[in-house]
Amino acid sequence: HPRHVLDGPLRDGDSFAEVELVGVACAGLRVDGVECADVVLREPDLSGAELRDCAFRDAVFENPNLATTTFRGGALTRVVVEGGRLTGLRLAETELRDCLWRGGGADMAAFRHARLAHVTFEACSLREADFSGMRGEHVRFHDCDLRGASFSHAEFASSELRRCRMDDIEGVEGLRGTSMQLE
Repeated sequence: HPRHVLDGPLRDGDSFAEVELVGVACAGLRVDGVECADVVLREPDLSGAELRDCAFRDAVFENPNLATTTFRGGALTRVVVEGGRLTGLRLAETELRDCLWRGGGADMAAFRHARLAHVTFEACSLREADFSGMRGEHVRFHDCDLRGASFSHAEFASSELRRCRMDDIEGVEGLRGTSMQLE
């Protein structure tokens, strides 16, 4: 991918394709309708940003700062989130499809009413995360810390939890449709 350094913040309706984005420093920004396809975002700072109806497709977030970032609506399709600071991330009413979240600290993240299909969380800290009302199929949690997470009114199909810490979770009935392997 050619390298593209942003010369300013993201703007409503921006579109990027087949690039490596460096210097994405948009903390606290509010934008609508941004589209990114086949992009690599290296250490982006979107902390506290609100991204409404934005679409990321075939994207990689390397070591992002998405702390308290809100994705509202929109979609993440074939996205990899590698590491990073994700505390308080909110993905309300967002569609996640064919995504991999690896090694990030997403404590207190909110996936309320999100739709997840073919999503894997691998070695993530999701303590006190809120999956209330989430609908998911083929969702996998492998080696994750889910202590204190809430699954109230969640719906899972063909999903699994493997070697996860699950002390003090809420809404156990929401885990119907999952298989579990504790050791």
